[in-house]
This record gives sequence, structure tokens and C-alpha cells, in this order.
Amino acid sequence: MIKIVIDNDKKLKNEIDVGLTKFNREKCEWLKVNSDIVVDEYQEKEFNFLAYDDNKLIGGAIGFVKYDWYFLDMLYITEEYRNIKIGTMLINELEIFAQKEKLTGIRTDTWDFQAKEFYEKMGFKLFGELKDCPLGTINYFFEKKLYIGSDLNERQ
Repeated sequence: MIKIVIDNDKKLKNEIDVGLTKFNREKCEWLKVNSDIVVDEYQEKEFNFLAYDDNKLIGGAIGFVKYDWYFLDMLYITEEYRNIKIGTMLINELEIFAQKEKLTGIRTDTWDFQAKEFYEKMGFKLFGELKDCPLGTINYFFEKKLYIGSDLNERQ
């Protein structure tokens, strides 16, 4: 008899992750070339960009690299430093980093009450939206492609 249970055991999660990774490598050429069966070999690597005014932390871009993309998880500027191009400076640094690392691009998401217009102004393309997560909001998904090429080995 099959049953479904809730279990957050990391060892069991890893077993599922390894199984999915093996399947994905069989179906996706990029994963076949750029990853190992051992899940940790290609897991995300954090790269955080922090903005300081002298020694005071005033904001940052928090994210990670996975699948040759930079996943921008959080972009935050303290209230008193907003609207003076700190966000633009952080995104520009991300782009320089991503180009140097030959990443495909930058992915991020933002809620309707956050920075949709900012990402559009910075050249990000809207590729999706999710309504009511949480209820009453819209979550917008953006990408900015920096490298366009079809040859997987071109960037090696």
C-alpha cells in the first residue's frame, strides 16, 4: 500500500534530489556537461553585493549562482539611501560580475508593492506573474539575459 507522509529528513531529501538530478542529466545537455551526479557539486554558490556608506551597511543584493544564472533573491536599500541610484549601482555590479563569469543572465522576482518599475527601467524583461501569493499581491518574475549563445561549450 502506498502512503504519503510529511518528513523533513535531510538524508531522504538528498535521496530524492539525487534521483531527480540523475533524471535531469539524462534529459538536459547543459546539466550533462556542467554537473556531477553528486548533488552538492552544482548547488548554488552565494555571491552577495553589499553597499556601505563608510562603515555603515546601507543595502545589498543577495543571491546565488545556479545553472549559469545569477538568482537575485533580495535587493534592499535602507530608507534614507533610496532614490539616489544605490540600487542601480548594485544591479550594475551584478551585471559586471555575471558577464565576467559568463552567466546567461540574472533572474529575480518582486511584488507589486516593491520594485517592478525599477527592474523594467534596468532592462529586465517580465516573464511571468503570480497573483495572490500572498493574498492580495502580485509577484512579478523578471530576467535579464546577458549572454545569448547556443553552444554550451562556447563559454567553457
